[in-house]
Amino acid sequence: MPQYTFKCEQCGEYDVWKSMNDNLASDECPGCSGESSRVFTLFNVSRMDSKIVKRIDEGMKPKVVKRDQLPQSNIRKKETNPRPWMI
Repeated sequence: MPQYTFKCEQCGEYDVWKSMNDNLASDECPGCSGESSRVFTLFNVSRMDSKIVKRIDEGMKPKVVKRDQLPQSNIRKKETNPRPWMI
């Protein structure tokens, strides 16, 4: 069972062990019984190679590409003089 972090507006952050089948978007605060929302955190990258960490960070940003920079399509173009058995 994984551990999830939630944040209550009055009490602050707390961790809860929950089943993956449970509602993971919200939880009931154990201190004040109020509604709390889930806190999303990045996984630990401190021991990873710096090149891998950089690729992970860059992967989150969309890249802007112009039409002429797109890769060429590998779809065959229709031949101008098809062979008789290809008609």
